[in-house]
Amino acid sequence: MRFKGKVSWWFYAIIIGVAAFLIPLIIVSACVNPNAAALITTLAVFLVVESFCFSIVLHNYVELQNEALLIVFGFIKKKIPYSDILSISTTRDASSSLAASLDRIEVKYKNKSAVMISVVDKEGFFNKMKEYNPNMIICQEE
Repeated sequence: MRFKGKVSWWFYAIIIGVAAFLIPLIIVSACVNPNAAALITTLAVFLVVESFCFSIVLHNYVELQNEALLIVFGFIKKKIPYSDILSISTTRDASSSLAASLDRIEVKYKNKSAVMISVVDKEGFFNKMKEYNPNMIICQEE
């Protein structure tokens, strides 16, 4: 079963903000000082950042597979076997994570590792995870 990743307004603001900053910079630098190396570098940075952000918007989901939880966040894929998952809980931790929203779920697994994700249907995700690993601790706060 697949759960769509949640993308908050601030993530779209980053995409638009980067474009709003770099596109005029590229145009002005091309007109004022047509230095090909600087123009190509700025354009390359713009394309890389925007490609990464758009990939997150387009490929952002969590899939409950037969033996493992698959997290897809843009170009990043992470697979965690259900048997390794110790707990899942809601969080608003702003640390770097595989989530484009602050409405997050922290997945703790073996070796003191953790990853944060964000899905549109949190309640459905929690319910399905109970079926896949009834031994995990679930802390679902609303």
